Amino acid sequence: MGNEQGINGMSTHANSNLGFRPMRSADMLRALQIISEYDEDDAYDARETYEESIEGQFVLTEQEKVIGVVGAKLIENTDRAYGMSWTYLQKSDRRTGKGTLMLEWMLEWLKEHEARKVFVQASDYHDPTIGDIYFDAREAYKRVGFMQELRQPDFYAPGEAMIVYGLHLETKQFAAPEEQEADILITDVDEIPETNDAFWVAWEVADPGQGSKPIDLEKVVREVRSWGGRAIYMAFPSDLSCVAPLMSAARFRMAGRLLDYYEDDVDEVHYRLDVLS
Repeated sequence: MGNEQGINGMSTHANSNLGFRPMRSADMLRALQIISEYDEDDAYDARETYEESIEGQFVLTEQEKVIGVVGAKLIENTDRAYGMSWTYLQKSDRRTGKGTLMLEWMLEWLKEHEARKVFVQASDYHDPTIGDIYFDAREAYKRVGFMQELRQPDFYAPGEAMIVYGLHLETKQFAAPEEQEADILITDVDEIPETNDAFWVAWEVADPGQGSKPIDLEKVVREVRSWGGRAIYMAFPSDLSCVAPLMSAARFRMAGRLLDYYEDDVDEVHYRLDVLS
């Protein structure tokens, strides 16, 4: 890439005035301005994230001015899988290669921190006036090596899908994980942030025989329907043997998977129930 110094300090591009460094508190307002150029709801959620912690958040600068933001966070209960967040470049710098460079620097930081795999989530939202506002971002992800692994139609709202891309950062270690003899216990149901009437069911592992039954999921469906919900989503490790029969009995359908999410050869399997269908 022709950059100098380490990511933990300041990286600069040899042939430009571009730099990449950790976000500072003084950068927050400018970062939120950039995000709000695309999505005010994202800017609102990003503010909450930044106010809690800016660890793992970075900025792209040009002549010391912040022109882009990107971040990544270790996903809990995984073997060094990271999720990227709030990846935006000011609109005036779209299609200049600067966004791709920012992603390359972010991936370099992840490799330095021994990340095994990284995931990034995107939308295919079409603005009635300007069209597909995230097209350039999705193309940039693909340019640096991300591959589409999951697409959930009508996730954020009718007509707006969620697309998840994944990228291995180290050689996959093939394994044959044993299936877990355990049940799952429903713990909460809540609307998914940034969606219109889509709900997520939280769960925890329970001892065999102590988990939720199809009737418990039917109660969840009735409750979500009473709230005006459109769809319900759940996701599980692929090595939980109890999941498939439970989902089938509750009429959830498999909606895709994120490969090697928890660890190599243990995927995250996604299920969906369209409440209004």
